[in-house]
Amino acid sequence: MPDQFHSVLRAAIEDSGLTLDRLRHRLAQRGIQVSVTSLSYWQQGRSRPERADSLRAVHAIETILGMPRHSLAALLGPPRPRGRWTKRDRNYDGILAPSDALAEAVTPMIGPSDSKLRVFSQEDSVRVGTDRAIQSVHTRFVVETTADGPDRHLAVYCAEPGTDSADISVKAVANCRLGRVRRHPGAAVIAAELLFDRRLRIGETQFFDYAITISAPTASFDYRRGFRYPADVYVLRVQFGALPARVHGFTQVKPHGTVIVEDELIVTSGQWVHRAERTVKPGVIGIGWEWD
Repeated sequence: MPDQFHSVLRAAIEDSGLTLDRLRHRLAQRGIQVSVTSLSYWQQGRSRPERADSLRAVHAIETILGMPRHSLAALLGPPRPRGRWTKRDRNYDGILAPSDALAEAVTPMIGPSDSKLRVFSQEDSVRVGTDRAIQSVHTRFVVETTADGPDRHLAVYCAEPGTDSADISVKAVANCRLGRVRRHPGAAVIAAELLFDRRLRIGETQFFDYAITISAPTASFDYRRGFRYPADVYVLRVQFGALPARVHGFTQVKPHGTVIVEDELIVTSGQWVHRAERTVKPGVIGIGWEWD
């Protein structure tokens, strides 16, 4: 039942004809402050309202959208467990949405190399087109082995809801080659093996690049990177073809927990925005934007 909340909310908003910004404005008139980003996350299933002020917003949304009282709130169910990221979370089902589809696509591909590579540095370079959709992601890795034997990295990408996984492609760019590729049949999730040219020994480093391309993209509101294990350095860059109204960073430090929206980020003259993090802990780091 909790999994129905976001789809029912999204359908109700679409039926009302209200934009997310207009819904935010209606809530503000009632003294309830909710960002467009939070509303977007709720309707996409990327986070859900659990705090008292968020639940108050849900009840107000029911009224604004002309829904029966408690019809949305009842779909939330009990609060999800909170705490540290556990071993189960690191098996992909607590990192990114859609969590079930992600686990189904990725779990069969997890092999002996998993957990034997520590991220020394990672950089994601994201391009958002004039159609407001993520068109490509170029990722650069430098990893260090924590045990003998790893010979591959498992790359995972979750596109916007509504994207066909057949429209997502993966390309090995530098110092690796493409292995098995697995697409979820019912969700915008893809997993791909990036194979090294040999098995690495403990303490060795390896650099490699790969690129994700979405041929029929859906409008995007954020890019997020899930970390199953700690990382030393992470850099996220986003270039916009059309300038959004606002851009901000965000983090999620607990499985299924509240998305923490951070300060607005500055867009440069080249229409780039970035954030850089050191000593990254398991969780989610991202950049979000609002168009209106």
